[in-house]
Formats: sequence, C-alpha cells, structure tokens
Amino acid sequence: MNAHTPAVARAVLIRPLVASDAVAYKALRDEALRTAPDAFTSDYESSVGRDASEYVARFGAPESGQFFLGAFDAAGQLVGCLGCEREQRTKQRHLATLVGMMVAPQAQRQGIGQQLVAACVEVASRVPGLTQLVLTVTASNTHVVRLYEQAGFRAWGLLPHAIVVDGVGFDKLHMVRVLHD
Repeated sequence: MNAHTPAVARAVLIRPLVASDAVAYKALRDEALRTAPDAFTSDYESSVGRDASEYVARFGAPESGQFFLGAFDAAGQLVGCLGCEREQRTKQRHLATLVGMMVAPQAQRQGIGQQLVAACVEVASRVPGLTQLVLTVTASNTHVVRLYEQAGFRAWGLLPHAIVVDGVGFDKLHMVRVLHD
C-alpha cells in the first residue's frame, strides 16, 4: 500500500446513470470542471450554462458500450462517475473511450475512482465486439495515472500541450487496456 491507496475503500453503490440523475451529474461535473480545470478537455465557463437534460443522451445503456456509471454514497448522493463511449465507425467498433472520471472533493482518495474504473472495465468486457478501452489523462496527475496503471492500462503516447488552461499547457497521456482479443 502506498500513500495514495486507501486503507479501506469507501462503500458506494455503483450503477448506470439514468435520466433522473442528470441534475446531480451536472452539479458534480460543474464542480469538477471548476476545481480541476487541467483535468478535463471541457471548460467550466462553456459548460455551466448547459441544462442538465442535455447530458441524458450520454448516459446510454451498458449493453451498447455507451454508458456512464455513478458512485452513490450511503445517503444516495452521487459522489463519482465515469463514462464509456463506444466508437460508432465500423472499423473502430472494437474501441471505447473512458471519459469524464470525476470524484467529489469530499470523496477523493477513498478508493471510489478505483471502484469506478473496475466496474467500467467489467461492464465493457461484456459488450459483444468491444475489445479495447482507451483514455487520456493529464500526465502531471500522477495519482490518477497510477490508478489507471493499477487497473491494467498502459501508456502508448503523449500529446504535449494537449490543453491550455490560463496560458499553461498540459500534456495528455494516452493509455489503452486490452479487454480480450
């Protein structure tokens, strides 16, 4: 165990997000974009004005490879989420991209991110024809890079200055995990 590994993972219920979760999802997303602008390609200013209903289509259905999983605490509050977006082009239908990893500030460093990644990998591995998961992560966010490495992802490339926040460039690390051949 290292300094970033929780002694005991926080108990959460992980389930697919549905339309009734849209308001909670938007609140979590807006807070994440506001407090960690270097972690996301989207920005707070462009997103805060969007209506919660605009996100419902992203929630999809697990069996399709297009879904968002939410982590809910004992009080039923959404404290984390992670999305999986399957490629729609015929030649890339075997790929899906993990997107939108968010854990509420008060719930961070409690193993929720690990649980979300594990659940997402497990759900994705049951989708017919889906054989690889890819993602990008801000390279300087070493804690999250390690989280993905521990979940079986490996780095395959680095895009320098992939995003620029307040004039500062941040590199994005590209990672992949093979589910099955």
